[in-house]
Amino acid sequence: MNILKAYFQILAACLIWGTYGVFVQKMAYPPEVIVFFRFFFGALFLVILSYFTGRISQLRPSSHTGFLFVIGCINAASWLMMTRSIMYTSVANGFILLYTAPCFVILLAPFILREPFEKKSLLALAVSFAGIILIAGSGAGGLKEYNLWGSLLGLSSGILFALYLVALKKLPSGLLGLVTNTYMSFIIALVTLPLAAPSVFSVTLPDLLELAFMGIMIQAVGTTIYMIGLRKVKAQHGAILCYFEALFAMLFAALFLHERITPVFLAGAVLIIGGGLIIALKRKERSSAAENCRLPKSN
Repeated sequence: MNILKAYFQILAACLIWGTYGVFVQKMAYPPEVIVFFRFFFGALFLVILSYFTGRISQLRPSSHTGFLFVIGCINAASWLMMTRSIMYTSVANGFILLYTAPCFVILLAPFILREPFEKKSLLALAVSFAGIILIAGSGAGGLKEYNLWGSLLGLSSGILFALYLVALKKLPSGLLGLVTNTYMSFIIALVTLPLAAPSVFSVTLPDLLELAFMGIMIQAVGTTIYMIGLRKVKAQHGAILCYFEALFAMLFAALFLHERITPVFLAGAVLIIGGGLIIALKRKERSSAAENCRLPKSN
């Protein structure tokens, strides 16, 4: 039941995260400004929440602070690249390429986290990367310069996001959640502030309120829920479930931005999600087999 609850927490986070692309497309600000305010307001809300819930002492610096700073820088670079990718291409394209991350998590987890590497994962990788090739060429004008550049940025954000997910699992389980997210948010806001500074004061009050809402919901609430769920879930599972964010992002883009999803794009998305399902089904089979081995044999 704890594992099932953790899966639902991660899926709930993905639903909240899926709205990010709509905010990006509707705001005429550089990505650095959007990313800065997302994490700044998220961090501010988490500190206020910690104070009123009596957990402010948990935010004191510890031996893990330096490692958290490195993780925060990696995540900041990932989000900046993904946000720029959305602006150059589309919400769907940016999110799908960001979530090539599970492929890289599968490659990194055996070496860094000592999670077992499955041969069937190779098939999942091949299927997912076939999807990437289709998506990269699914723009209205083919592989134009801006589409290619946006796709490369999206793929780079996926690699960095994979490093971020693996690094989170290296932290003590008790830190995942409010503590880790508060540090991550403040560090990323600090890293992106110099890039966002030239445009920060041009943000209007209505947009500032919208950015505050985005930071509270997407970063403070969504990411904290995800990290709490990740406590009970392996890095590979947590990464694969993130594919649902791409699905939610495409759904929200179609509903609110009227983005057109071409058949080629849809085929690429199905292949990438199919790669994740291959991994998930394989692990489910292994879990069922292990459960059967524990059942008493009948005479």
